[in-house]
Amino acid sequence: MTADNTDDIVQIRITLQGIEPPVWRRVQVPADLPLRRLHEVIQAVMGWLDYHLYRFEVGAKRYGPPEIVGDSDFGPPTYSDRNTHLAQLIGRGVERFTYTYDFGDDWRHDIVIERTLPAAPDIDYPILVDGERRGPPEDCGGPFGFPEFVEAISDPQHPDHEDVLDWYGEPFDADDMELDKVEATLSRIRGSRRKGPKKIRA
Repeated sequence: MTADNTDDIVQIRITLQGIEPPVWRRVQVPADLPLRRLHEVIQAVMGWLDYHLYRFEVGAKRYGPPEIVGDSDFGPPTYSDRNTHLAQLIGRGVERFTYTYDFGDDWRHDIVIERTLPAAPDIDYPILVDGERRGPPEDCGGPFGFPEFVEAISDPQHPDHEDVLDWYGEPFDADDMELDKVEATLSRIRGSRRKGPKKIRA
């Protein structure tokens, strides 16, 4: 697998760990996408609201936003995610890595690089290709709290139904990926890329 051409597209699969049935997305993104922008794509397609910190773990290396750069209290130091691109990871032979969002709820995402392909001239990337099930709401308690949330909000007879519905503010359809919201956010990401694409460092 190579991404020597910066016009290449990378297809990746994003799967939340510890959730059954699985919540997953397949996306196609530019090979020159920095991890900082990949974070934005993951937030968009999974339905997160970017309320919390995050970190990528690629082999023995960690990458993250400015707030945690240099942090080494619980492992190797964290480097900036701004200047490392998917094409560089593929060039190193990386085929999968981890993205963790919200260090409290500890949402871990498996990121699998499935393939590279030439960019289609009539498509503006990144795009959502496929997926299943709605992502969890923010601050619902992580992989252990989410099933309890779904059970309570889906069953009007559940003793906690009213409290959970009041907390969330609206019904929750676990099968609805909210594609309109996803596409609106991806469109903003595409627009910001068109304003100023960045070159990969040698």
